[in-house]
Amino acid sequence: MKNLGPLLIVFTVLVFLGGCAPPPPTFYHSEASLPFFHHSTKTTFELINDGDATNPFHFGVISAKDNDTLSYILIAPSYRGDAVNELGDVNLSYSIPLLPKQVMEFIKILNTSSEKWNDKFGKKDGISYQFIVAREDQIIKESQNVATWYPSLRFYFQNNEQGSLGTLFLGERSLQTVYNFISKSRIIELTNLLYSTVSKK
Repeated sequence: MKNLGPLLIVFTVLVFLGGCAPPPPTFYHSEASLPFFHHSTKTTFELINDGDATNPFHFGVISAKDNDTLSYILIAPSYRGDAVNELGDVNLSYSIPLLPKQVMEFIKILNTSSEKWNDKFGKKDGISYQFIVAREDQIIKESQNVATWYPSLRFYFQNNEQGSLGTLFLGERSLQTVYNFISKSRIIELTNLLYSTVSKK
């Protein structure tokens, strides 16, 4: 037992020193004098379904309104690539907003695409239509005459010797989701869905 004396003394000293150690400093630099801004938004959503459609799309068309004043439309991909039947099926975090006038321009392109769907083209001719929407910060001015667009929504229709195809791209760059329209009836169904949505505004 005599050999334990020095060990007990050392342990007592360590406990004593540890208990008296000061707490770590908490650094704070006040920024209260700097200007801060705030913003709040109330948004209401309504998923629009077309009862005449053959089957639901794998993206949602949603009527939205901010603060009971600004009305617009959202096109949102589904969470797992499944058909959209209710609001919980869509991923609002990746939705693309369109103002009513933009939707009407989109409808014009869709109408023209469906009108040209059955046109026949040979090996040396064809036709295409494109509708794109991009945020202001995603339109990069490269030079005086060149600007690069990184659209969040892009619809592309082509008709050539191989036939007609419509393609809808949702999202930006590597986060894109792609939907193909392989029949005229599906483009007409999307047109009717968008028109019924914008008619509510």
